[in-house]
Amino acid sequence: MKKSDNKNFKPKVLFLVQLPPPVHGVSLMNTYIIESDIINKNFDFNVIDLRFVNSMDQLQKFSISKVLTVLKYCFEIAYKMLIFKPQLVYFTLMPTGLGFYRDAFYVFILKIFKTKIILHLHGKGIKKNTNNVVKKKIYKWVFSNTYIICLSERLTEDISDVYSGDPFIVPNGIEVQPKINGIINLSNKSIPQILFLSNYTRNKGILVLIEALSILKKQGYIFNARFVGAPFDITTEFLQKTIINQNLTEVVKIIGPLYDKNKFLEFQNADIFVFPTYNDVFGLVNLEAMQYSLPVISTFEGSIPDIVIDNLTGFLVETQNAQMLAEKIAILLNDKDLRIKMGKKGYERFLNNFTLNHFESNMNTTFHAILGI
Repeated sequence: MKKSDNKNFKPKVLFLVQLPPPVHGVSLMNTYIIESDIINKNFDFNVIDLRFVNSMDQLQKFSISKVLTVLKYCFEIAYKMLIFKPQLVYFTLMPTGLGFYRDAFYVFILKIFKTKIILHLHGKGIKKNTNNVVKKKIYKWVFSNTYIICLSERLTEDISDVYSGDPFIVPNGIEVQPKINGIINLSNKSIPQILFLSNYTRNKGILVLIEALSILKKQGYIFNARFVGAPFDITTEFLQKTIINQNLTEVVKIIGPLYDKNKFLEFQNADIFVFPTYNDVFGLVNLEAMQYSLPVISTFEGSIPDIVIDNLTGFLVETQNAQMLAEKIAILLNDKDLRIKMGKKGYERFLNNFTLNHFESNMNTTFHAILGI
């Protein structure tokens, strides 16, 4: 995918990235990079779209076609390196699992050409995964003579045993969305509206949230909650049964997936955003909530504490701790002024640190620093 004809004045960059579909945090950020005006203005680049699946439910499934696809990309990478001759290769490498070993082989091919390599880490778990000498040596070899981008300073600890350099820190950012003039189709807006928006999967904490809401209802708190997202490892039917069993049918609604304007309306109509994930590295959805001035309740997971400031823009809770989650939600249910105050602080923090312009500018600066230009 050619993005510029002005080869004489722009450094050449080869992007090895996953683009949608499926849509997830990494593929979304990759799209932002290759469509960035500032990146297109300053670099001549080609893109290899490392597409191994087309939907979220295929991500963890083995197939022969995936193996053949892996081999196909080996030849495509070698061909691009020979023909395009980039000065820099940008690669969103999988940090753990079988995906890491697949990507390690791609790094092997890249290193043959002695080109500068950026490895952008959108995941974590490396420190836990280097539990024997062989694994640690593989990681050290993959990361040797490369440049690494981490999403926050706190995530650098994950690679401290296998990388001796100083990683670049580039937080993610999202587009600033306009306010939407939509009809608030909610039964009673005087009742606080709690929003959960993510895929219906256990590690996003959706079942923990249901348990917390059950605790609150038994304590007599009044609220409505809306769960927006697509089924992944939890079906809509299972969620409905769980809600019925917890006696939450009247106050919790399963909405399903929403996109674009319909999704933004959910943020705009909510009062509290809750995302009790226990697997995320960054949590882009928290940024979406902050830009709509929502107080955010999330977890001490990955780089989230660098985004959501505990007791200032919202609250952070221990992962899989329904009681603690219920207590923090209760504070915001009881105090409308605090909800508004935290939401405003979150909005300011978003505008000052986590817009798409911030991300693109930081990536551009990082590329220039590595290339020495």
